[in-house]
Amino acid sequence: MQNHRKLTFIGVIFLILTFAINYYHEQNHPDMEFNYAYIPGIIMLISFGASFILFTKNNL
Repeated sequence: MQNHRKLTFIGVIFLILTFAINYYHEQNHPDMEFNYAYIPGIIMLISFGASFILFTKNNL
């Protein structure tokens, strides 16, 4: 499997994790300021960005 596909799958997993953590946070801790969903969200963005860079580098 190519590296950009692996990174895309990792990004999708972190996307689902981000939604799950955000839903839990909104339901159980609506008054807390820091939302821990930011952490997997940032990892997801980095993963998708790296996947895009690898994909375009290989296909140009």
